[in-house]
Amino acid sequence: MRLQALYDLQQEINRLFIAGSKFAKGDPRLQKHIPVFQRLGEKAPVFTKLAADIDDLLKADSQQSSEKLTALSTLLYSVLYTQGETTEAEAPEQEQKPNIKIDDIRTEYSYLQLKPVIQALTVSNSGRMEILKDALERNIFKDSRTYPYLDAALSDKYAELCQYVEQTIIPTVGEPVVPFLLQNFRYEDRTDHVRRLRLLSKFRPDLMPAMTEKILSESLPALQAETITILSADPANEPLFLKLADDKNKLVRESAFNALARLNTKTGMEKLTALFAKNKSKPGNLSAIANVLGSTHTSLFFKEIFEQVAEALNAFLEMDASADEKLLLEKLNLFEIQMTALKNKADDSIPVFLSNLLKNKTFHRLASQKKTLASSVQSVYHNVIDIINTFEASKKLAFYEEHIHNIPNTDWNYLLWNNYMYAAIDQYPSKKFFETFHQPVAHQLISIRYLYNAFTVKKDSGYDFNVKFKDELMDEHWASELYPFFAGKLKWDWDYNMALRIIHHLEKKDKKLNALLTDLTKKVAPNDSVDIFRLLLIREAPKRFETIFSVLEKLPKGTYCWQLNQLSGKNLWNQFPQEYAEKFSKLYDKTQLTLFREIADEIFANVP
Repeated sequence: MRLQALYDLQQEINRLFIAGSKFAKGDPRLQKHIPVFQRLGEKAPVFTKLAADIDDLLKADSQQSSEKLTALSTLLYSVLYTQGETTEAEAPEQEQKPNIKIDDIRTEYSYLQLKPVIQALTVSNSGRMEILKDALERNIFKDSRTYPYLDAALSDKYAELCQYVEQTIIPTVGEPVVPFLLQNFRYEDRTDHVRRLRLLSKFRPDLMPAMTEKILSESLPALQAETITILSADPANEPLFLKLADDKNKLVRESAFNALARLNTKTGMEKLTALFAKNKSKPGNLSAIANVLGSTHTSLFFKEIFEQVAEALNAFLEMDASADEKLLLEKLNLFEIQMTALKNKADDSIPVFLSNLLKNKTFHRLASQKKTLASSVQSVYHNVIDIINTFEASKKLAFYEEHIHNIPNTDWNYLLWNNYMYAAIDQYPSKKFFETFHQPVAHQLISIRYLYNAFTVKKDSGYDFNVKFKDELMDEHWASELYPFFAGKLKWDWDYNMALRIIHHLEKKDKKLNALLTDLTKKVAPNDSVDIFRLLLIREAPKRFETIFSVLEKLPKGTYCWQLNQLSGKNLWNQFPQEYAEKFSKLYDKTQLTLFREIADEIFANVP
């Protein structure tokens, strides 16, 4: 029997599921169904119950509306199952099971509110991350209608978006999203299934034994690598990791290496140490093992590991400069890879080893004579710094204080000096900081932009002027040390801008800087003069308006002024006297450069 009233009500309920249950309150389209079902209720009580549920939904507030809508929908579909036509003729029937618990259903937002969020999760448009971050702040993902789209986003082609959904959004939703993860999970070696497995291991650890057993029994390296990570918290799985450390697949092997390092048992570390010695002819595998060993703080088998590293260095140092460059590079690369295993180790032999390396004349002679080794030598220096950075703060400073002045001058010493300076930021008072680093800055062993970053709280870039200086670190003598930087012929770059900012902060009233700024307007291209113009205006330097105007009026038609445009809207151009508005307007008429019109508008807008 087909009762049309049931299908009409079904249509209204489906509409509210899409639009949001909060729109049900007082809905006239829903209201008209009450008398219909009250009349039908004279023949069957279930219709009276439907009429009562409709009335409850009409009166429910937004907090209760989703629960009332679900209750009405459940009753309606139960009636349709017995009184309606729910399948096509001869169509196969399949049991329908809800994929989400009734208690987890939330439909508090309208479809208009959900639409841009759903599109951001499913359609490749610009600005998607911003939409998702805003939606997260507004708790839109509490709405259960977003759950299937969150799961779908795990397979998006943009890894950053997938990562944000997996690591940030879905954890706020929690277990209610599990049915959708399970529904779409496949035993296939794809990244989206790895993400689903990772999430399921957090929300439903009870499912892991059966899932991991199946994964490990098949050829699914990506899923197997994640499975090893999931299992790595349990020491009982160590025999499995020992076996998989020799697996043919790189992903599986490296995951097993990490699992053994995480357990940090004597058996596991012995296995890694043996592999470290065994894989000298396999750089890829050796690099993975060395990185894993360098990630641990354990002292287990340190002596054996250290001997391997020292042996690799000696093998390079024993080479003759006339040897085949390919062989020299091979020996150096082996040492460069193996030395990463020394990170995070507290043994006193490491600082001695590093200082001897940095002072070794044979090493520097070989490195300087063969240009083909330059990249690997630089990597060695970076590794040295990475190892030093794992020292505790006092030990790191002690290393530099003892050795840096005795290291031969090379093309790579600036790496050590920059790292030394950053290590001293929170340790040295301003006077000692200046005494230690002003000469390396003068000799360009430390770049001025690195010095600027050390002096500022916010590591800004470009024309972001809103930075806070660390006055407690800035000795007054830095200004006099930076003035010589502007002597002679200038090839302008960001270091000059950073130097000007430092001098200005230290000497806000100094006339010498005003004179330098004015002189620089004659030497520096207009598009490179943003900081110069800004400082002239901020410092209220004499003749600043005419100085800047005389530079800008020489800009030819068609000049691309994107750098100078950074000064617009910064309350700088509006400092010009009113008569300059007309001057810039005439320049705009002459050149059609938008910059001049914007300057004139800012000046006019400031006129009382």
